[in-house]
Amino acid sequence: MRGSKTVLDKAEDFVEFAIFICLIVRAYASLQTDFLESAFYVLLAAIILPFTKINKPAKRLLLVSGFVLGLKIGYFN
Repeated sequence: MRGSKTVLDKAEDFVEFAIFICLIVRAYASLQTDFLESAFYVLLAAIILPFTKINKPAKRLLLVSGFVLGLKIGYFN
C-alpha cells in the first residue's frame, strides 16, 4: 500500500524535522558572526524540511553534496 506510512517512514520524518530545527538554531546562532554561514544552514534546512516535495533520493543527494561543500569551506570543524 503506497499511501500508508510505515514506522520507519514516520521515524525518518521525525528525524528530518529534528535536524531541521537544529539547523535553524545553528543558523540563528551564526547569524551574528557570518551571514553566509547562516544562509548555508538555512539552505540545508530548507532542503531537509519534511514538507518539501523533493523526493527522498534527490533530497539525500542534495544533503550529502551540501555537507561535502560545507566540509570543503570549513563550516563543519
